[in-house]
This record gives sequence, structure tokens and C-alpha cells, in this order.
Amino acid sequence: MSTAPLSKLFLCALIAGLVVAPQSLAADRSAKEKQLKTVLTKIEKLKQAIDVKEDSKSQYIKQLKSIERKIGKVNQKIRVIDKKIKGKKSELAALRKTRLKHQRRLSRENDYLAEQVYTAFTLGREEKVKLLFSQQDPQTLQRNLIYYQYFSNARVELINQVQDNIDKIIETERLIQQARQDLEKSQQDLSQQKQQLNQDRGKRKSIIASLDKQLKNQGGNLSRLKDEAAQLQNLINSIQEIFTDAPEDDIAGQAFSELKGKLAWPVKGKLKRLFGRNKPLSDLRWQGVILEAPSGSHVQAISHGRVAFADWLRGLGNLIIIDHGNSYLSLYGHNESLFKTAGEWVEAGDVISSIGSSGGQKKSGLYFEIRKKGKPQNPTGWCKASNKFAAG
Repeated sequence: MSTAPLSKLFLCALIAGLVVAPQSLAADRSAKEKQLKTVLTKIEKLKQAIDVKEDSKSQYIKQLKSIERKIGKVNQKIRVIDKKIKGKKSELAALRKTRLKHQRRLSRENDYLAEQVYTAFTLGREEKVKLLFSQQDPQTLQRNLIYYQYFSNARVELINQVQDNIDKIIETERLIQQARQDLEKSQQDLSQQKQQLNQDRGKRKSIIASLDKQLKNQGGNLSRLKDEAAQLQNLINSIQEIFTDAPEDDIAGQAFSELKGKLAWPVKGKLKRLFGRNKPLSDLRWQGVILEAPSGSHVQAISHGRVAFADWLRGLGNLIIIDHGNSYLSLYGHNESLFKTAGEWVEAGDVISSIGSSGGQKKSGLYFEIRKKGKPQNPTGWCKASNKFAAG
């Protein structure tokens, strides 16, 4: 067989590959999207089932869930407004610098224009006509006429520049005024949201007091703790079952199992409750740790993964669970606000929530767990004291 037919065959195969490859990628992407949609639907049904069960427990639990979800959303709004205010302040500062730059340029141009007008005035009103009848040497006259034309053009150009700068100053003033109005509106919105937050926190305090009284009268603290632990275990089992159908990430990274001892803590705080120690007034043990930290502090994902759950759960309040693959999960409870939703991918160090005291806690802090195949792991074996995120 000659070289030419071989070349043609190779070219045809290459073209066919180029046509098939995008179609294959598109089909793969479509299949993954369909898989993810199915997974998210299952998670939503799981959340609805949990809600139904929670609502049947106690009217105070139902009220607590509702108010803590609301507080979380209000805090999210405050965070967004705060960011908007910072942006508007930066915009205002930049606009004021722009206005000052145009004002300085206009001042210089006004001085140059004044000099030119004065020069023109000293030459007389018909300076070009005077040059023509000045009986100068023709070469000198031609040169002077050229100079005059340059001078005249420069004057026109300078006048145009002056007008352009005046227009820019007017436009900048308009933008400054608009930015001021937007800033004032954002500050009013912020004030309203903070008032709402204070009211909601007052209601939450009252609900917690009623819930504590109910538990004391019923003497069911141990029963409650066992019920909450069982519910969390059921949730984790359901998540692991659901996420066996979740599409894999295209980004190849280090396996979670290889990160033991290398992970940073999700928040800068003091270890208050240690893994394996007995819980107060019960024979149950802590399956994670509590990191005491100021309310509003950012919580960061310890590693790459997909958010499997982001909602309120009795006992843990606003909870985020991240699936890291190979049956590894990390849990973050008692959050004030959740910044991620189920199905989202996160990287190590991404801010996923803010510290709070949801779940009926008295003090702010983060409940943190790591699980392997549903079994609790000691977080201190995975996150060392010296391992901290640079920012967050």
C-alpha cells in the first residue's frame, strides 16, 4: 500500500476522533448532571423526612428550628450587605480620586487657555489678516502663518479638552451622587436587618428557656441525647447510601486518607470538648470535638469535597456535612449561617459557614467531626495544633 492512502486513512481517523470526542464529552457531562440531579432530589426528600419527624417531637423544637434558620438567613443578608457597603465605599473613594484628577487637569488647561487667549488679544482681533498685510518677507510670512495655524489648532484642541474634562467632572459627580444614594440605602437595609436579628435572637432565647423547662419537667435529657445521636447516625448512613450514586469529580487530587495529620482545623478556637470523653449527665461519649470561637468567625472546609448536607438538624442546629470520597465525611455543627448548599464542590480553606450557637446552645462554638464509613474518628489525629489556614 502506498503512503498516500495511509495518510488519507490517518486523516479520516483523526477527523472522526475530533467529531466524536466533543459528542462523547457532552454525553458524559449530561450523564453527570442527571446523576447529580437525582442525588440532590434524594437529599431534598431526606431533609423533608427529617423535618416531618422533627416537627412531631415538640412545638419548641419546631419553633427553634424555624427561628435559627431565619437567624442564619438574616446573617447571610447582613454579610452580603456588608460586602456591598465595602464595595460602594471603595467605588466612592475611586470616583473622588477620578474627580480630583479631572479637576487638576482642568485647572492646568484653564491656565494654558488663559495664556493663549491673552496672547491672541495682544495680537489684535484679526491677527491673521495683520500677518497677511504685514509686508514681511514671503518666506518669513509663510513660516509665521504656519506657526499661527499651529497656535490656532492647539487653542481649538485645548478648548475641546477643557470641555471634555468639564463633561467628565459632571459625569463623575453624577456617579458619586448615585454611589452615595446606593450606600445610604445599603446602610438603611443593614440597620433594618440588624434590628430584625436582635428581635429574632430575643425570640430564640425565650424558646430555649421554654425547651429547657420542658426537658427538666420530663426528665428526658439522656433520652434526648440518645435520640439525637441516633438521628445523626441515620442521616450519615442515608448520605453515604445516596452519595454512592454521586458523579465523581474530574479534578484528580490527593486522597483524603493520605491527609491524616496534615489537615488544618476548620476554625481558630479552643478545644472545649474532647473526642471520646463523656457527655455531661450521661453515659454517651463525644463523637467529635467542640471548638470554642467567637460568633461570626468563619468556618473553613478542611479538604476538597462535595457538600452532602446543609440544613438544620436537632441537637446540631445549622449543620454542614462534606463528602470527601471513599466513605470519608466531615461535619460542622452549631453554625449561625450556612454559606454553601448541597451539591456544591468546595476546596480546602473555602469558607462554608460562620460560627454560632444554633441547636439551642448557650455559647458560640463549632461542633466538628470526621467519620470513616460512618464511624467517628478522633479529629486531633487528623488536624494537628500547628495546622492552621492562613486566612478565613
